[in-house]
Amino acid sequence: MGEEEVKQEEKEEKAKPKEEFKLSFDYFNESRLGIFALIIGILVAIFPGLPAFIKGIGMMIVFVWGADSVRKTARYGLGTGVPSIGVLAMGFGIIGGITGIAVASLSFGTLVVGGVEIAFGVLAGVALLALLGFVSGNLANGDKFINMKIPGLERGMTELGMAGTLAVLIETSIITGTYAITSVLPNVINNGVIAVIFIISAFGMLQPLNTCLGADERRGRTLLMSIEIGGIASIILGLVTTLTLSAVQGVPLIVLGAVVWVVFYRAYMKACMKEAYAVKGTGLIKTLGG
Repeated sequence: MGEEEVKQEEKEEKAKPKEEFKLSFDYFNESRLGIFALIIGILVAIFPGLPAFIKGIGMMIVFVWGADSVRKTARYGLGTGVPSIGVLAMGFGIIGGITGIAVASLSFGTLVVGGVEIAFGVLAGVALLALLGFVSGNLANGDKFINMKIPGLERGMTELGMAGTLAVLIETSIITGTYAITSVLPNVINNGVIAVIFIISAFGMLQPLNTCLGADERRGRTLLMSIEIGGIASIILGLVTTLTLSAVQGVPLIVLGAVVWVVFYRAYMKACMKEAYAVKGTGLIKTLGG
């Protein structure tokens, strides 16, 4: 009788479906994600000498934070507010990024300790846009001004100001490896690469909610797209970095971007097909297995 019970238990154990690994943002709620991304973003931004692929990871984390801030700011029926709030974030980012780079280029804005460049000056841009974002949010929600009455708009605008600025700073340091204005001007601003930074960063923050917005929108699925776009951005920046710095910096970033894009595109598509009521293939994109 004992042997039969053991055999029965073994059969039941084999019959149990294996648990699948699931990407989850449950632990990183809005507050935890904001704190984590801010710390990582600042650490990556103030060390412009880090390898480009490490900066690429920091950029993706900032993208996710920005997308989460867009999500909580633009989900209250703003109409065209989803694209515009993402573009606003990067408008903030361009101002903050250029301010931070300008301060970091000054003699007191960057320290060199043991051959390691520490650009504390870029934090001036982050702080300025945090303040500007907070003021903008208060003006938009204030009874005596626009009076939009959107819950948490003040916090959302503050976070978007910081996330946009960190995105511009990190992407600039990926391309130039420094914040020296003599390198930033020809390699980022004069040649128009700053416009590419604006576009890919704005898409990384606005497109996730713009795509997933609706009654069945789920935070985890939405943020998967932000990481996917971060992969595409890494490929683009890797190509530019190969031209401005070297293949040693650019190629690993391209490889990182390609891997991230494939993995998270697949994860996003699987999540969409699993959670949709019905899926009808068009034949344009190969259907992924559930």
